[in-house]
Amino acid sequence: MTGNRPNDEDLEDFVDQVDDIEKTIKALMEGKIDMAEVDRKEAQMAAKKKRAEERKVQQKLDMERKQRHARRETERKKWGFVGKWCPRCRKDEVQLMEEVHGKDDTKWPEGQFDRCIAPACRTINDGEGVALLANEDRRKQLEAKVEVLKKDRLEKAMAKDRWQRWKSTQSYKRAGAWDDDYMRWDKWVGSDDEEDELPAVPPPETAEFAAMEQDINQRAADKEKRRTESNRLKAKGNEEMSEGNFSKAFKYYTKGLEDDRGNRALLTNRALCAIKLGLKKVTVTKLGEDVQVDSWDQAVEDCTRCLDICEFLHDNKGAGVPDSRIKSYMRRAEAHSLLGNLEAALTDVKDCLEKVEKLPPKVTSDLRSMQARFESDLEDRGRVAVLKELAG
Repeated sequence: MTGNRPNDEDLEDFVDQVDDIEKTIKALMEGKIDMAEVDRKEAQMAAKKKRAEERKVQQKLDMERKQRHARRETERKKWGFVGKWCPRCRKDEVQLMEEVHGKDDTKWPEGQFDRCIAPACRTINDGEGVALLANEDRRKQLEAKVEVLKKDRLEKAMAKDRWQRWKSTQSYKRAGAWDDDYMRWDKWVGSDDEEDELPAVPPPETAEFAAMEQDINQRAADKEKRRTESNRLKAKGNEEMSEGNFSKAFKYYTKGLEDDRGNRALLTNRALCAIKLGLKKVTVTKLGEDVQVDSWDQAVEDCTRCLDICEFLHDNKGAGVPDSRIKSYMRRAEAHSLLGNLEAALTDVKDCLEKVEKLPPKVTSDLRSMQARFESDLEDRGRVAVLKELAG
């Protein structure tokens, strides 16, 4: 049968063995060889047979290894990983085994594992490690990420709609270099909030699936990197503020806002810093250029921007929003008073008392004190104006 036909290498070995046997028998009959030589020949033949068997075993192992690698590559092309996958270190079963047990998969321990075996992942979550995801679990995880993005886009769309409707009915002008550009939505919405529409999650075996996952993960990583950097700069600014180094603190807050334009804490902190600087020139970036503005004017602008973000992006709701509004109203009122705009300062105080719900008692007390101070200053100003008029 063709299926049982020996290969060329086996046939060559068989012919060599027949030749050796014939030569040995002939030599024995002619008395040209002794039994010791026969034993040596037999040992050589046995060794040669053993090498041939070992070669066959190795060839079989090599073939099986190639088949395993081929199956893994096919699975990796389909799903992006082999077996299960760690969402933390982003390695699959094969990559984890290679990292922990070496490249030779014949020496890997048998059995499956449900948690990541990478040293960096074993000790987290109170020693429980990280659960590995199967391909369908990973698809569901990506679908969940897409839904989160869609929800975020919907919230941004609703916020933009509020802003557009408000803009169409209001006269919204400010003094300074910010004036002509402030009406642009993208000046206070981060660059990660693209308005492109997210498609449905494609089948896992497609290149589109891998591309979408990479895109979502990259967006999240970029956003987290910017947020981490802005928080680091905010912490540095807070340190300088606590030590009275207001100029340095102002620079840190300004740098932080370059990474996170909608960071309410950075805006209110910079406003407070600008107030404490006294009336002096500070450098900020507007319309893509560094410009110098008066510190108290900048405090007013930062607080106004924070209030707008609270209203249009968050609908004046959500964690931390009331606190941001309180700080913005109070600090803008203080900046207005320093600039001599007592009517605007008094309006901010009243708006905070009326528009921010559930004010803490201490905040209410401070606002009442500010209101009394501004009203008293307005009365004094009025009396001075009357006296000037009488004096001609």
